[in-house]
Amino acid sequence: MGKHLEENSKDKFIFDTSAFLSIESIYLLDTVTDLFSIITTLSVLRELENFARHEDRLGIIAKRVLLKRNRFFLKEAAITERLEYVSSIDEELFNFAFNENITLITDDLKLLRHTTGKIKRGFSTYFLTDFVYAGMFTKEEALVKLEEMRDIRDWQENIIYLSTKGVLENIED
Repeated sequence: MGKHLEENSKDKFIFDTSAFLSIESIYLLDTVTDLFSIITTLSVLRELENFARHEDRLGIIAKRVLLKRNRFFLKEAAITERLEYVSSIDEELFNFAFNENITLITDDLKLLRHTTGKIKRGFSTYFLTDFVYAGMFTKEEALVKLEEMRDIRDWQENIIYLSTKGVLENIED
């Protein structure tokens, strides 16, 4: 599938840098972009390029994301509404999500906190639970992927990990 499909034919999501890094940390970006239209901004692409300059774990993941940039759509986003305490890149993503009514996927807890009640948003781990409901993963496979993502992203026992683990564990077999 991928980019040759009409952009309007699939559910759309906006990804920030953290979402790309998390999804590709467990090698799911190809699957996600096969099933959904993923949109981001040039600013996010530049952030990924900055990560890719490093030879650490996140730099290597960012390089893999950049090799797949033809699988997602790049859009420009004007900042018409300001948010306090977040970066200009986050303001771009917020404005795009707000103006286009598209769900923003982010693992940036600060961005989530400052967009509560303003836009639809979710964690990157949404796709793990979605894939279990769709029968693409078993609950156990999704929990293993969640553990991998937690370790790679160094989440410890944060809200992303804990809430997703709770949802996955409560899915009936």
